[in-house]
Amino acid sequence: PPSPPRRRRSSHAAKRPLISATDHRMRSLANFLLMVGVCVPPALYVAVLHRRCPAETPTSGESGLALARRWLAALPADASSMFAPPSSVACDVYASHPRLCVNLIYFVVVDVGFYLIYLLQGSTWLIDPHWQLIPVCISLFFFSHPDAGWDEGVPQHPRAYLVLGLLLVWATRLMHNYLRREGYQFGDREDWRYNDMRREHGRWFVISQFFAVCVAQHCMLVGLTMPLQPAMAASGASLNRFDALAASLCLTGICVGLVADNQLFAYMQSPDKPLLLDSGLWRFSRHPNHFGEQLWWIGILSSAVAAAGGWSGFVAGGPHCWAVAFGVCFNHPIDTLATLPLIEARMLRRPERATLYRAYQRRTPLLAPWFVRGGGKDAKVA
Repeated sequence: PPSPPRRRRSSHAAKRPLISATDHRMRSLANFLLMVGVCVPPALYVAVLHRRCPAETPTSGESGLALARRWLAALPADASSMFAPPSSVACDVYASHPRLCVNLIYFVVVDVGFYLIYLLQGSTWLIDPHWQLIPVCISLFFFSHPDAGWDEGVPQHPRAYLVLGLLLVWATRLMHNYLRREGYQFGDREDWRYNDMRREHGRWFVISQFFAVCVAQHCMLVGLTMPLQPAMAASGASLNRFDALAASLCLTGICVGLVADNQLFAYMQSPDKPLLLDSGLWRFSRHPNHFGEQLWWIGILSSAVAAAGGWSGFVAGGPHCWAVAFGVCFNHPIDTLATLPLIEARMLRRPERATLYRAYQRRTPLLAPWFVRGGGKDAKVA
């Protein structure tokens, strides 16, 4: 009998994985362009203010709230005519109230703009890489501001270059760690905490994410960067011992974070990793990467203390002092008392790891590295 005809392999089935991989790469590229592109409109807006606002901008003397209302009302006209002179309130806020200007731009671009993107994409991934990008953008805003001596014929303060250099090193290190962790893909995953929140809040997450992601991150990100304004001002005190302290804290924080993240990445990539990572820095702290990050921001705050000439000058600033220190006072307790317990609860979810992790909790400090209490060999049992 004649042999049955051979079944031809479907060309569509053969090409499907290739098409899927191509789609994935294109989606990642689109998200990369989105990540960079959202920085362009605020950068252009600030550039217009910088070039077109008069050198001697009169101040209205209004309260911050009244200025914010007028700025928001004038924003559509200012944004629609980027090549026309900006409104007087925009120049007033930019020249005389730089910290308010940063907060208002962040509110429009990140709080509102990112929120709309979160809704469209069904993911909050975009805020993760901007934890590195936004501080760089804010630092460049203060570095190029008239208060820093830019375009005023006054040489910029050496502290401005020192702080900007440290911040660029910090941001590069942290961005590399983010990209490495994500496999150099953009938009694949959102932070697991927000993913859990999305599942727990259900349909209400459409509303709650604005406050839990946008507003909360505003207080942290903008608050932590407020010390950059006095640190980069041309009127700051000459370099002093607090600058050495600030640089030491910043560099130590960067190095601790670098070592901790490298050890964590190597652990996660190991095919036969134990249930717990308790070697290297992780032997002396359960969260050394968070400790390094907190130390970094304390160093940035110390640079503002240096700009005031020391603690006495800083505290004499009154409300100004608290506005500058708000970020550390807000972020660090939340990180220690809310974020770290969430991570610890996640580590205890797996029954086979729970007993080992409780022993690890008993003998190892939560945050600041210190000597362990007892041995650590039991955590190596897989």
